[in-house]
Amino acid sequence: MKSQKKELGFTLIELVVVILVLGILAVTIASKFIDFRRDGEIAIVKAVAASFKQSLTFAHTKWQIIGGSEPMNDLPGFAGGVLDMNSQGYPIGIDKRSPMGAPNNIGRGEQGCVSLWNALLTDPPSISLSDIDNGSDFQAYRHRAETNPDAQSQCTYVLRTLGDTQGYQDAEIVIKYDSVTGMLKVKIS
Repeated sequence: MKSQKKELGFTLIELVVVILVLGILAVTIASKFIDFRRDGEIAIVKAVAASFKQSLTFAHTKWQIIGGSEPMNDLPGFAGGVLDMNSQGYPIGIDKRSPMGAPNNIGRGEQGCVSLWNALLTDPPSISLSDIDNGSDFQAYRHRAETNPDAQSQCTYVLRTLGDTQGYQDAEIVIKYDSVTGMLKVKIS
């Protein structure tokens, strides 16, 4: 009687198919992990924006309660009493000097948006005005609004942690504050 040998192992074709399937799974899983980082950063931006918006609402309400009807230096009882308000009752920074020479401009110069960020947020993400590669989470821009070209009344905060190098108008993930209307928007492209 002839003995039959059973071959144990895989054929070359079977090995190639397994390798292809594993490769496809690896690519799919890797792309999901890359998206997790972006999704996490977007969640952080939304949380920061919600906190910023809540502070804006509280400051505006405090201004209304004390009978505010004009620009005000150092809103009492809120943000350490250093927050300055415009005539619409929305925060425009700190240290604006009294009397305010430009009550529609945010802050005194470019630092105004950074000061506003730090005054309104508790334990905020890092922010700066400098170049994008300085390690800050956000970069602040103070600029004119399309609806109010006479004043530097808007702040745009650009998320830099995902490597975005665009200016504030073309950046992918931004928080934008308009001090005239008190509106805060998050843009995610």
